[in-house]
Amino acid sequence: MKKQNTFILAIVCFLLLNLQSYAQDSNFYIYLCFGQSNMHGAGAIESQDKTVDSRFKVFQTLDCANLNREKATWYTAVPPLCQCYSGLSPADYFGRTMVANLPDSITVGIINISIAGCDIRLFDKEMYVDYDSTSTDNWFTSQVIGYGGNPYQYIIDNAKLAQNDGVIKGILLHQGETNTGQVQWLSYVKKIYNDMMTDLSLDADSVPLLAGELLSIPGNCCSGMNTVINRLPDSIPTAHVISSEDCTGQDAAHFDSEGYRKFGKRYAVEMLSLIGYEADYTEAECGTVGDGIKILADDNASNSAYVISDKTVSASNDSNMVKMNVSLSTDANWYVYGHFKTTSTGPKSFWVKVDNGEYELFNDLTTSGWEWIEIKNLNLTFGDHSISIALSDDGVMLDKIVVKNSQIEPIDTGEEAQELCVPNITTTNINELNDNGYGLEQIYPNPASNGNVTITFKMPNTIFVSLKLFNSIGELIDKPVEGTYKAGEHEIDYNTEKLKPGMYFYTMQAGEFNATRKLTVPSR
Repeated sequence: MKKQNTFILAIVCFLLLNLQSYAQDSNFYIYLCFGQSNMHGAGAIESQDKTVDSRFKVFQTLDCANLNREKATWYTAVPPLCQCYSGLSPADYFGRTMVANLPDSITVGIINISIAGCDIRLFDKEMYVDYDSTSTDNWFTSQVIGYGGNPYQYIIDNAKLAQNDGVIKGILLHQGETNTGQVQWLSYVKKIYNDMMTDLSLDADSVPLLAGELLSIPGNCCSGMNTVINRLPDSIPTAHVISSEDCTGQDAAHFDSEGYRKFGKRYAVEMLSLIGYEADYTEAECGTVGDGIKILADDNASNSAYVISDKTVSASNDSNMVKMNVSLSTDANWYVYGHFKTTSTGPKSFWVKVDNGEYELFNDLTTSGWEWIEIKNLNLTFGDHSISIALSDDGVMLDKIVVKNSQIEPIDTGEEAQELCVPNITTTNINELNDNGYGLEQIYPNPASNGNVTITFKMPNTIFVSLKLFNSIGELIDKPVEGTYKAGEHEIDYNTEKLKPGMYFYTMQAGEFNATRKLTVPSR
């Protein structure tokens, strides 16, 4: 009897150890991605896309010798994330944005099984055989064959394997180009989603569906389908639609790399909100800007612009105040961060006021380039609030603020602001009031009527000079000057024939000197 009990105990221990080795990690959030070419990924993978946080993983669904990856294995999510030779997709910056805004204890993984050119019904487990050969092109049929001829079942099988490691938290969809104009698309998606919930034993209330709009730029092949896609929440209560507004494209159907980055971040912002992580970003140059505040261009700042004061003032001087509005979803403890940069002339200070409260002084602000600085945390109620920042020292630059319900510092320039504006770039820079031998002259002729202009600038010593050209919405267009120049005055010729008619700004940066001028390109 004793031997029998010992044997049973050994079996129980073995089972427990075996179960433990396959136990789900509740801090490993998994997201299933499916759709056609845009979710498959058609964007060029650039150098900035190849540095990825190790907390963002991809579950490899195909053997890819070119990537040194084997299927059914988790890897750091360096693109491509779908097939062996696919490109950048919304899934890339969805995952990056998720890990950037979640605690360090959380890992995010995606499974992306998408097929370029497919009908949505290729993912219907009863109807797929009628849509697995809708194209006779080898590139299409090879994708279907790669997924065992049954993409839906391939999703389910891989998802079940992944469930041994983590918890499925959501589903991302981008599809519709092939089904443009078909209202029945709504019922097709509903069936696929409900089948996924059943076959993976998931609760729809805990696993929302995020569906993205199609490319909506002028000349797009299929943007009319967005009216159908936006009706999806009427059919599926746990569905949410992601806007593609202002996302750029490379052709009539596909986003370009920057479009995918922006679009993927929007998927993440929606998902973060659904799981309780919220943030409201506001651009400083889009707030109420006092008369003593200048708005300058900088392609390293969010919205390519920032604000700066030209002198030292007291907090009571509203001319040096920037007032920004935020809208909060609930009563909570909220954290306020500002994206600042300072000159190298020593510690700086600024003042902060929330709503109609008292100003609070913040001293010893120093940064190395643009940095996020935690300003304060406070209890705020649901609804609209204002954050006012008085730039009390010259040399304090403010890009944007964010109010978050988590103490997680943003990265880079953070996420999109709820409301963007066209920056009203100041044409006379504060540093020109005491230029110490630096200067940037007005382009001649201006307007640029003959296609050729002259740019004149000067400096008192040999220094690296950067001169950048921006369009009226703050996008970097060109870099006419980028190099080291000797002391003295310099002239360069610049051809404007490649520029579209409109208003432009050109900014000179040399050490701490910064100056901005306007350029008008007339209609030809």
